[in-house]
Parts: sequence; C-alpha cells; structure tokens
Amino acid sequence: MRESIDDIRKRIEKIDYEILRMMANRTAAAVEMGKMKASESIPLRAPAVEERVVERYISRAREFGMSASSASQIARLLIRESIEQQGHIPRPSLSKRMLIIGGNGKMGRWMADLFEARGHRIRVYDVTESDKFPMEKDLERGVRDAEVVIVATPISVTGEILERIVDLKPEALVFDIASIKSPIQDILRRGASEGLRICSLHPMFGPETYSIIDRNVVVCNCGSTEAVDHARELIDGANITEMDVEEHDPIMAYVLGLGHAINIAFFESLRASGKPFPELSQAASTTFKRQVETARDVASENPQLYYEIQKMNPYNAEALAFFQKALEDVRAAAEKADRETFERMMNEGKEYFGVKE
Repeated sequence: MRESIDDIRKRIEKIDYEILRMMANRTAAAVEMGKMKASESIPLRAPAVEERVVERYISRAREFGMSASSASQIARLLIRESIEQQGHIPRPSLSKRMLIIGGNGKMGRWMADLFEARGHRIRVYDVTESDKFPMEKDLERGVRDAEVVIVATPISVTGEILERIVDLKPEALVFDIASIKSPIQDILRRGASEGLRICSLHPMFGPETYSIIDRNVVVCNCGSTEAVDHARELIDGANITEMDVEEHDPIMAYVLGLGHAINIAFFESLRASGKPFPELSQAASTTFKRQVETARDVASENPQLYYEIQKMNPYNAEALAFFQKALEDVRAAAEKADRETFERMMNEGKEYFGVKE
C-alpha cells in the first residue's frame, strides 16, 4: 500500500526524534570529556580536532548524497553545542577570587555570570547593589584581596578607575573591557612598566550573547605578556585575537565606528523619508531585509555607549571621511551614467572580500 503524505510526515517525525536522541547522547559524551578536560586543565578548544570532525562529516555526507555545505554546518553546530556544555563545567584548579568593578552593568553582569559558571568566586564593586553577587564596599580592600580585577565601567570613567588600581600596585591580574583604548592606553602601559600584570580586553559582542564560545575577543598587550597569557586562559573557548593596545582603536574605527555609523545613517534615512517601515518591509528585497535586521539591532543598543564609541575614538574621523567619499562616488557614478566607475567599485569590492567567480 502506498504511503500517504501524512504517513511520510510521521516517519520523518520518528527520524527527527532519533536524531535529537543521538544528539543528546553525543552531548552527554562531550560533557564526560569536558569533565576530564577540567580535571586535567586541558583547553576547551582543539581547533585541529574540530576541523577533523568537520572533514569527517563532509566525507561521510558524500556517501549519502548530502551536500558538503550542509554537513559542515551540522558538524559545527554539534561541536559548538558540545563546547558550550563543557564551558559550564567548573575548573577548581583554576578558580580565582574575582572583583568585577561595574559588575551590575550589563556587560559587568555578563562577565560575572560567565566566570561564576566557570567556578570563580565573584565580588562586585558598583554604585548599585547586586541581587546575586556579594558586594565589596571598599575598592582598595577589594583590589588587594582579589586575584583577578575586571574593570567593566563606562568608557568615560574607566581611565579614572584604572589610575586608582595602578596606584595600589596589586598582585592581581587586571584588565578592562572598554570598547575604546586611546583614553586609557597610557595608564595601561604605565601599569605594565611598573611590573603589574595588566592588559586590556574587548569582547566583540553585547550582553545579549548567550555564551563566549566561538565569539571574538580582542586581547590587547600593554607590556605584560604574563597578563595576556593569564587572560587568555580565563576566556578559553573564545576566538582570541591578540594585538598591541595601540593597534586597537585604528581597527575599531572601521569594525565599530564605521559599522555603527552606517547603520545609524541607514535607519535615520528611512525615518527621514517619511515612508512607514511596514510599507517598506512589505516590498523588501533580501538585501534590505538583512540590512534592516542589523540596523534594528543597532537601534536597540545603549545610546550612551554608542555615542562614546563615536566620540572617543580619534581614528573615527578618517573612517567616516572614507565613507562620505565612497557614498558621494556611488551617487556621482549613477547621476553621471558612469557605468565604468560603478562597475569598477563593485569589482574591487568583490576582490577585497575574496569573492570568487
């Protein structure tokens, strides 16, 4: 008897259940491995092993007539789930007493939750009370008692806080998570030159992010290699890029300053047009939808933080000047019917991104 569509759907449902059950079994095995990693202080990530797993999936997928792209996505999803679970296994041998200054702010609280889940002991120094973590009322005492001091305050006051910490000459590892480093790089360099274990981090994501696993974090060397090495251990599982602190802001002028400005200009242009967003959305192209998704996220962010990122990075002016010129070049090419210039810009963009024909 021939199966009906409903019969096939039921069969697929049973297969889906078996897939999920096997995924759960795989994750359980990964957790067991994670416990062994934790007990032996083995890093969470093993990139070479991960790539071998992906290659294995692609190879096996061909046997079943599946695409390499789908197999790769499935493999990376399973790897990420495994590492996510392993990342929440405490590592007693690495447990530290941590003081998070600004630990009641959004990113400060995110950091506190992350490190508590990894088995560290958290105290918070802030102007408001914490509903979860013990409070430290005396900054000097908190800094001297801590093994790790994290500064998660607004950019505008981070320099002042770091000055106070450096003057205390703590033995703790010290790092900030400010999005802009120019206002604080001198005090960071001074601290390192005086023998402090001090560096600077920049998580390239916001507090809505579920996990640090496979997320980009920039670690800035301010003169203490020991501090950089210890900070890297604490954020194991992230995609870490290391650079000197002076290199940070010129790069962020494009990664943050330009990226934010383009999206703010985009939604401000839509608003100024007077055309209701639902009307535009109904006729949206794929490109427009993608741009709107990013712009909506930007519009939902902290205006004060985004203002500070624009105002306090001295390299933003150069990035925005390039943007203004590029926008004018696009408009001029279209208005003057300059097909050659327009196509050249498109082709150069393709070459810049490494797009193959």
